[in-house]
Amino acid sequence: MNDSSDLVDYIKEVRLILADSIDTLLNLEYDVLYEKDDEIVLVSSVVDLVNMSYDVAETEKLKNAESGLLERQAT
Repeated sequence: MNDSSDLVDYIKEVRLILADSIDTLLNLEYDVLYEKDDEIVLVSSVVDLVNMSYDVAETEKLKNAESGLLERQAT
């Protein structure tokens, strides 16, 4: 290939990356402005913090178990 076609391919690739980045930023903006599912929970004690960490760990274990089950069922 010649230098001009390499440059054109490079510019196309950069444009695709920029378009993906803009889409990601717009999705983040929408989530921040309109999705109110997540809310900030104030932690008032160490016990609450420990309980929350156990809840997060259990949730993550469940997600991993579900993913593993789906993978096993797919084969």
